[in-house]
Amino acid sequence: MDSFTLRRIEFDAVRRILSEFCSCSLGKALAVRIGASRSPETVRLWLDQVTQMVRAIRDVRLPPLGGVTDITSALERATPGGPAGGEDYARIASTLEGAANVRSYLYALPEELNHLRAQADEISDFSGEIKAIRSIVGPDGEVLDGASQRLTSIRNEIANTTQHVHDVIYGYLHQPDVAKLLQNVAVTLHGDRYVLPVKATNRGRLPGVVHRESNTGATVFVEPNASVELNNRLSDLREDERAEVRRLLNQLALRVHARSAQISAALHALGQIDLLSAKAQYAYQFDMTCPKVTERGELSFSQARHPLLIDQAWRQEKEGVPPERRHAVVPIDVRLGSDFDLLVITGSNTGGKTVALKTVALLVMMAQSGMHIPVRRDATIPIFRDVFIDIGDEQSLQQSLSTFGAHIKRIRYILRKADKTSLVLLDELGAGTDPDEGGAIGQAVLDELLRTGCLGMVTTHLSVLKAYAFNHERVDNASVEFDTETLSPTYHLRIGTPGESHAITVAKKLGLPRRITEAARSHLNKQGKQFRRAIRATGAARQVAEEARQQAQVEQLEAESLQEVYQSKLADLHSLQQEFETWLANLPELKAGDEIFVPSLNKTGRLVRLELHKQLAIVDAGSLEVEVPLRELVPDLGQAAVREQIAALRNQILDQAAATEAARAEAARIHNEYKRSLEQQTPRAKQFAQWI
Repeated sequence: MDSFTLRRIEFDAVRRILSEFCSCSLGKALAVRIGASRSPETVRLWLDQVTQMVRAIRDVRLPPLGGVTDITSALERATPGGPAGGEDYARIASTLEGAANVRSYLYALPEELNHLRAQADEISDFSGEIKAIRSIVGPDGEVLDGASQRLTSIRNEIANTTQHVHDVIYGYLHQPDVAKLLQNVAVTLHGDRYVLPVKATNRGRLPGVVHRESNTGATVFVEPNASVELNNRLSDLREDERAEVRRLLNQLALRVHARSAQISAALHALGQIDLLSAKAQYAYQFDMTCPKVTERGELSFSQARHPLLIDQAWRQEKEGVPPERRHAVVPIDVRLGSDFDLLVITGSNTGGKTVALKTVALLVMMAQSGMHIPVRRDATIPIFRDVFIDIGDEQSLQQSLSTFGAHIKRIRYILRKADKTSLVLLDELGAGTDPDEGGAIGQAVLDELLRTGCLGMVTTHLSVLKAYAFNHERVDNASVEFDTETLSPTYHLRIGTPGESHAITVAKKLGLPRRITEAARSHLNKQGKQFRRAIRATGAARQVAEEARQQAQVEQLEAESLQEVYQSKLADLHSLQQEFETWLANLPELKAGDEIFVPSLNKTGRLVRLELHKQLAIVDAGSLEVEVPLRELVPDLGQAAVREQIAALRNQILDQAAATEAARAEAARIHNEYKRSLEQQTPRAKQFAQWI
């Protein structure tokens, strides 16, 4: 995907948020590098995996990734004759144990979570390697005394010899004629040999080996003759210990290196599982949904929220920021590729036009990266080969480019690269120069985008581009709402209604004298006034059509929700049927003397015999034997309640289907009326063109 676009929409910030949900460094490394795929099959698989992980976390628990770390560097050292130490093998064992836990977790998931269960196949069984490492290396990386009989023997002898040396060397401290020779009455170590600090003036008076002098020369460190042989023996034993440890670790290296490919594959799978878990947690926390992915077709987002803004709001709430001081997140409805391909968005400054572009771009990138997105669940998205955006002030002093020049350079690049599989988002098209020439360039750019066949959104303040949307097929207007009473934007996006700058109204509210604002209105072009009145009239009709369309979508969603509940209840009924069939299959296994509860008597008796040909059970109820029909013995599994729920749901589904069909018909009727009103305004459209 286009790197400029990724920077401008701050996709790295989404990556960072995602990485915070990861449990280990393997997943974090993948999260901060996550990218979009251009393959519909791949994107669908990724999204299905996240959907299944959301269910697994909700119904079971998080994947048990405790102890898992990135052991790639440890594996590189763990080669025969390599430098790997006990700490490396302790980390390897800990990660392999974590892998075993994740493998068991995945295999224990329900069969319908097939994408997650398939991930378990990528994690091999490393129980032999874990056992081998744990028999030699402790949790902190120390080689265990019992790792081998030879190591046990060597360390026992080291302990005994060390104690003997200790007794000898400390014995000197208790000899008055020796103590007076010392700089201080203490024992120190030189390397792994015990020595005594002798005053330099007494040098030679204590028989032994001088190992070194102090920096001042006032002290010499002497190893008494009586302990020299013992220290020599101790040094030899420690060398034997190191050699045995090297041999044991080399054994582990041979075993680990032989399975390095499988371990690397398991690390990759663990990273993917951690990433899936992070995606699922991210989706669950912010109530995200899985969009429907198509190869080509419509982009449709309802109640779309900017992912960075909802994260900001969540953090403010967590920090205790009062609601009135939090940044409001206003959802928007956007569609492209159905009744139009290009959307021209107009409205006041700081009204949310740029945020709308960034929201759409971010949600597309998130979806194609296999992430659920913060929209209502009826979202659809075609797979884009590239997403191009031109946004912000890209003025470059080094290249002597003005803001306008920088935008033109970027647009030139976009038009050269874009095709019918691209999404193009242009902010403030035609701005930064003379409005007439800017408008002309804007129209030419829109012409080229239409010719290309891409989907796109454009923001502008130029009236000529609003008129362009009226006069061209596959192009429509949209606006961001503005509250003229509070002089603040509402951030709602209204498709089909072009926006106004409200400059004169705002100026009046801000105290500009009435005579000036009235004069300003008188200076407005007559055709321009007619244009704005026509826009308002057409916009009102279009808004009614849009609201009817949205209501039809809501009704459709409700119908789908009821259908899902209905299918769930049918699954419950199927489960009850299986339990009943299990009970029925076990019935012949009942034998005389088994306890049986008889509902009609409200007491427990003992089975005398079964008469299956008569569908009877003869039961000893204490003082008498009674014949009990087998149907009385059928366990109450709640089947009556389930049947009632299913019957009620059937009725609700029928009612909802009727409401949905009625809403669709009403939306179609209003839309047809809107189209007729547009056709009736053809003469007015010609006036627009002349005025422009």
